Amino acid sequence: MTFEVRDAATLAAEQPYDLVCVFEAVHDMAHPVEMLRRVKALLAGEGSLLVADERVADAFTSPGDFAERFIYAWSVLHCPPATRAEEPSVEAGTVLRASMLQRYASEAGFARADVLPIENDFWRFYHLQP
Repeated sequence: MTFEVRDAATLAAEQPYDLVCVFEAVHDMAHPVEMLRRVKALLAGEGSLLVADERVADAFTSPGDFAERFIYAWSVLHCPPATRAEEPSVEAGTVLRASMLQRYASEAGFARADVLPIENDFWRFYHLQP
């Protein structure tokens, strides 16, 4: 088994990957659909993409719980400003809801983008398959 850490902007592979992991990063990308599309092209036929990003509610409610308020604070102060360093950008921010990640995955050509039943206060895990 071989493990590699790679820059998503320069992804290329001599052979397909069985598993690619993207942790705590999709919401910070100016072009998440393009990155997902590139990762999909690197996967073996039965390969998978495992994504972990912040766990937020399925829809905005006020007031949010402590975790969501904390995540919104980071989003306002860091994520969109950092993402705007590239123009154009989608500026998703830390509050990346499951429906948005699933939409990105669909636009990138993934057939499945399932939320995994892993309980965690801050993280939501997604399993994407071509």
